[in-house]
Amino acid sequence: MNTAAPASSNRVAQSKALSDFLLRLEAHVKRYLSARSDGDEQNDHLRHVADRTRWLYFSELQRTQGKEITQSISRHDSELIDACVLSHDMGKWVSREELRAFAPEDEAAFLPIVRELRLLPNQIELLLLGIRRRLALAEDGYTAEYDAAHHLVSAFALVADPELQFHQLELADQERLIDMIIGHQFGSYFKERLFQISLRDDTVTTGILVDISRPERVAGDVLACAFHDADISDLLYVGSLERRPNREDILHSGGLIKILLINFNLLAFAVPDGPRTLEECLQSCQFTVTTASREFMTVTAMANGVKWRQRATTFLDYLREPESIARFEALLHDQSKPPQERVRALRLLTSLRAREFLRRTEGQH
Repeated sequence: MNTAAPASSNRVAQSKALSDFLLRLEAHVKRYLSARSDGDEQNDHLRHVADRTRWLYFSELQRTQGKEITQSISRHDSELIDACVLSHDMGKWVSREELRAFAPEDEAAFLPIVRELRLLPNQIELLLLGIRRRLALAEDGYTAEYDAAHHLVSAFALVADPELQFHQLELADQERLIDMIIGHQFGSYFKERLFQISLRDDTVTTGILVDISRPERVAGDVLACAFHDADISDLLYVGSLERRPNREDILHSGGLIKILLINFNLLAFAVPDGPRTLEECLQSCQFTVTTASREFMTVTAMANGVKWRQRATTFLDYLREPESIARFEALLHDQSKPPQERVRALRLLTSLRAREFLRRTEGQH
């Protein structure tokens, strides 16, 4: 009996299903990010994570299978990386109207989906809490509980949004994507945010704090661990400059810029439990940098972690220079401007300082 032809046919079908899914996913993400003021930073994050995942994955394959490996990453693995990169933060971007449309009103109706996601009881509680808190807002905005559950909401949206046709994928790809998205969660920052809430709100339980991050879900999967570390390592990345002769360089900001702007946004809008001063914003970023570098799973990321952490710390120290402090303070506390206008000005100033830092330290990393 010849089994080669059916096996080859199955691989072709699997590849087409993944390629078609990517087209649908890309259209979704493009629509989400085009409506966001931080769309450029989010797109930069996606590019950086995709590039670094491929580098970490190939480096780990070389380390474990021998330096003689020269072939490129398979097309299937490359497309799986793209699918995970595009969908892992989707929970942050989905509109409240869409979330309300595919989130069941009856919590019992969540059961088939959370069973498919293979969530722990405490993760189910966090997912439901995050969705409830966002939908209960008078107008759409930030809640720490929803932010902390974004990985769970991303996996939920992947399965529940009928337009994505997630179940057209091969079962093995479905399960792997779900594991990668749920397992990528960075623990320390979100645990700290939820712990502060738990001091006044007993709906945030100890169990939720324990189970918010479960990286062991991807342990043993080299590709999934590479994605986990790529996403986390971007939190330590200032960014890069795209040189353009006779024109201003384009800044492609890293995750460190993104989390700094998140902190500025929380401060400008006086979000409960958010930072209240510039120094608290910088301290929050430093805490993220320090703790993120302890959560790597691959040997390659661990080997580079010290260098990445030192460079991130150098940038945060650069922002503490007196001239920089004065300019940021003036914008943060300018009560003559509404919060949204202050955030836009802070984004421009942050980009300017990041460009100056990268020009000053070019060739040192």
